[in-house]
Order: sequence, then structure tokens, then C-alpha cells
Amino acid sequence: MKKLRRILCAFFALFLCVALLPVGQGYVYAETEQSVYIGGYPIGISIDIDGLLVESVTGVETEYGIAAVEGLRKGDIIKKIDGKEVDDVDDISEIITTADAVKIDLSRNGKDISLEVKPMIEAFSQKPRLGIKIKDVIYGVGTVTFVREDGSYAALGHEISYDGGSIPFDGGHIHACKVVGVKKGGKGEAGALLASVSPDKVYGSVCCNNSFGIAGQFHSDFAKGEKVPLAKRGEVHAGAAKIKTSVNGESQYYDIEIIKASHQSSRKEKGMVIRITDKRLLDLTGGVVRGMSGSPILQDGKLVGAVTHVFLNDFTKGYGVYAEFMN
Repeated sequence: MKKLRRILCAFFALFLCVALLPVGQGYVYAETEQSVYIGGYPIGISIDIDGLLVESVTGVETEYGIAAVEGLRKGDIIKKIDGKEVDDVDDISEIITTADAVKIDLSRNGKDISLEVKPMIEAFSQKPRLGIKIKDVIYGVGTVTFVREDGSYAALGHEISYDGGSIPFDGGHIHACKVVGVKKGGKGEAGALLASVSPDKVYGSVCCNNSFGIAGQFHSDFAKGEKVPLAKRGEVHAGAAKIKTSVNGESQYYDIEIIKASHQSSRKEKGMVIRITDKRLLDLTGGVVRGMSGSPILQDGKLVGAVTHVFLNDFTKGYGVYAEFMN
């Protein structure tokens, strides 16, 4: 299934690239103005990891007490054990059958390394263990920015990562999601939307996860609503604007101000600085909160970008990425 998903995602990524026309050493966007459906509603996100993520090092309960297996660290992504690929949790116990040392190929801080690791025998089961807690899927919550006529979408506006590090991406899904509350930020910690995700309700695929957000395909037309033109980055200017987001169970428009619209000659993050000015939203959230990432920014009747980050010293302010740069 993972290999099939890789092929489908590669095809989808190629499909997205046809909107770019090669010119010399660079690219230009086709001049035809495209219109998209405005998002502004939450989605649950599951990202499949290409390998197994070490979530924590717990140690092994041996007959002499708890002992840690040397070598592995939190954040490591295990790719192979003794030359065999690992895709899910059960693969480890199937490969490691003795306490003999095994060769583990993994990714650490973006670099591929190999380690020789010696498992320990667990007292209760008398089986060799590595003493780690692992996962092969990462879950999150974000906001859809826009949807095209063919059901392809862009969301979030920034990469889904783990502890600030990139995740070896192997596809994913979007799920039903309902906002149930808001936690306001405080003391240097950003607030967050409290949401309920339904993993069994799959609404679409995730075929891209990069610095400009996630992209994929909806499986139905439920996401289509109001349609507006997609602005070029040169059309965006300082001044009044709106965002569309869902913080109380209903997607609504709120007033903001674009403080700064940077001139970016190439595809970059953080093109805009915004400030929340709508008292209704400020009363509900205190400003920008986690989970609002991807909330569409509209100005002069066009979709210009998406909310991506919050200023920790002033929750009313945040960054935005130009919608033109989103996949």
C-alpha cells in the first residue's frame, strides 16, 4: 500500500507542476487568473512516516531493573534493521528475535547513519527489546486554505514537523474534525484550538508536506463553497483585510490588518505580517492560535494568503504566506 501511495503522490505532484511553464533557468506562472473555493474550516491530518519515529526512550525492564539500550535517541527515524525495511511496529519484533547486536539504519537530524545496537531481554516476556516507544503516523489539526475545481486543495501554510525536525514523508490522509474549544496563549506559549479528530472518517489524501503546507485531493465535493480569484503576490498590500477561520464550531470572516507585504521575487515563507483587529476573534482566542494555520487571508475580493505563525511576544500578530506559493 505504501509503494502504491508513493506512485499516486508522485503523479499528483507532477500534475501540480503543469501550472508552471519553464522559461530559461526559472519559471513563470501562467497568466490566466485562476479562481478557487475559499477554505477556512478545520481538518484532521494524519501523516505517514517513511520509517518508525522514536517518540521516547523508555528502557527495558530486565531482571536487574530498568536499563536503556545504548545508541537510539528521541527523534530518530528507523528505516531498516539488519537490512530489512520497517513500516510498522510489528516489524521490529519480527526482525529482532535474539539478543544479538543488530544493525539499524536511521535518520537523525536529517542525516542518514548506521548504528550497531544490542537489544536487552525483557524480564516479563523473556524476549529481546529495544526499550523505545515508536509511532508510524503523526496526527495534527489545521485549516484548509483553498480548494480547486478538481478537488485538489492546499492547507496549513507550513510544514508538519516533529520537535522542529522534518519528517520523512510517506503520504497521509485528511479526516473529519470538529473544534470543541480554545485554549488562549500565555507566558510565551501560543494558544491552540481544541479539536476532536475522527480517524475513521477519511475525506481525502495528503500527497505533499513541505514549507508551504500540505496538499492533496478531496474525495468528495463537500468542501466547495464561495469562489474567488487567487491573487498574485504583487497585488497584496498593507491595509485592511479579512481571514476566514473556525474557532467556535462555525467558519466566519474576521477583520485583520496586513501590516507588511514583503516583495518576494522567489518562493519564500513569511511573506506577510498580519494583526488581528476584530474584537470578536480577540475575545475568543486572544489572537492567532495553533490550529488556525492555513486560515485564508482575503483582500480586495481575492484570496491572497494564509495564516502560518504567531508572534509569541504579541499574540495579536502573526505571519502569512502568499497563496500563490502554496501547492
